[in-house]
Amino acid sequence: MLGRWINKTLELSFAIMEPERDQHQPEDVWESLPIDFLIKILRDHDLPISTLLECRSVSKKWKEIIDGPELWNNIWKKSVIGFNPSRENTAYFCGGDRWITRILTFRPNELVAADGGLLCFGERFSTAYIMYNPVPDRILPLNVPHEINGEHTVIDGMLKCKVVGLVVDQSTKNFKLVLGGVLVTTDRRRTLIYDSTTGTWSWGIHSFPEQMKDMWGSGRSVECNRCLYWLVWECDPFGRKMKALLIFDLEEGTWNALVEESMEATPIDLQMAAYERHVCLLASNCSPLEGEFDRWSNVTNFLRNPMVRRMDGALIRRARDLYLRDLYDRTLIRRRRFPWNMNEAVDEIVIRRFIDQWVLDSPTVFNFYATGSSDAFFVFDELEVLTYLAELDLIFFLPQPPFHSRNRSQYAPIPDDPWCAIIPSPRGSAGQGWIRQQEYIAQQQQRRQQEEMRG
Repeated sequence: MLGRWINKTLELSFAIMEPERDQHQPEDVWESLPIDFLIKILRDHDLPISTLLECRSVSKKWKEIIDGPELWNNIWKKSVIGFNPSRENTAYFCGGDRWITRILTFRPNELVAADGGLLCFGERFSTAYIMYNPVPDRILPLNVPHEINGEHTVIDGMLKCKVVGLVVDQSTKNFKLVLGGVLVTTDRRRTLIYDSTTGTWSWGIHSFPEQMKDMWGSGRSVECNRCLYWLVWECDPFGRKMKALLIFDLEEGTWNALVEESMEATPIDLQMAAYERHVCLLASNCSPLEGEFDRWSNVTNFLRNPMVRRMDGALIRRARDLYLRDLYDRTLIRRRRFPWNMNEAVDEIVIRRFIDQWVLDSPTVFNFYATGSSDAFFVFDELEVLTYLAELDLIFFLPQPPFHSRNRSQYAPIPDDPWCAIIPSPRGSAGQGWIRQQEYIAQQQQRRQQEEMRG
């Protein structure tokens, strides 16, 4: 009912805005409403983000209210999960009633970091990065200078760094982009930091860990308590092995590497998320056997950091049970569609036996995503997305995604994780230089034309 009312409001507002208003025509009734009344309507009715995005287009007044602090704590704090297929031109976001699709026209478009409502896109060996805020659909192009304070950032035409991390200040919406392990000479690596407060790149004071110079790869960064965390691995003849938990202190500018001595304790499908103000480690395979979860997540050295802990298996098992229950219900419905099936009672027994033998007896593969609070998302192997709302202590399914893609392969040589969880923010585009995608494309075309004329 409220959604239909909002749509009618939008239609009425656009109808009034389109023709040129006669000087004797009465003022738009929606524009004449007191601000407090509008705030109450938009804030207290638990409107989905998709509807609020439409409401921002009604007028400048509505946009300022939705983007203002009055609605921040009640609406935009809600986490959403995002999906961006590697090197494709779309991104999808969902936290409630439906998926929102964003078309990405810029390059590079490979997601390398995410935090505080912002996404960072980059490409290996490239000096170009794109910061993206999906709420206002604006971008900030960042280009690493080839030389900073007399030291080269590019060697052999490539910027070679080991890790990329992003942290966004939730109060000011300023951000820092951290490039760790930038190769400056044949045997020396440094830290490069972009600070949106000053709009400048600078070198970190402290050196990159010596034992991490030969690291093979890492997952995306997780920010927790003013530190950035990466899971780092190396490659051996038997496949990828977890090697260390890499930590960068944003206040001190120092690095720390917790190297795991026993490779048996660090399975290649180990994952990490910021949850309830801690860095939580867990395995992607949720085994139905009690105690199996704790055995696979036994990472002794990693847990020496006071901010790191094992993920509590109780919530994982609850999400897994809900997923399997839904799988059973959908299987039963599909079987009943065909008239030549067995009778209902026998049919249900056969399906339940099938699930018990082939599903419950094997681990359920899933990914876990969170933004630091108590809310969380689960993405299961069959592309089912669940969300956990801690305030209500409820787990429920999000709408069916409008795309087709399997979860990331735990055995892939290069991890391709298209998912991330963020807290959407209309105010995430702090500072100067943020532009619409169309403006950026026009600038790129103009630059290419100028280069062709000079050539």
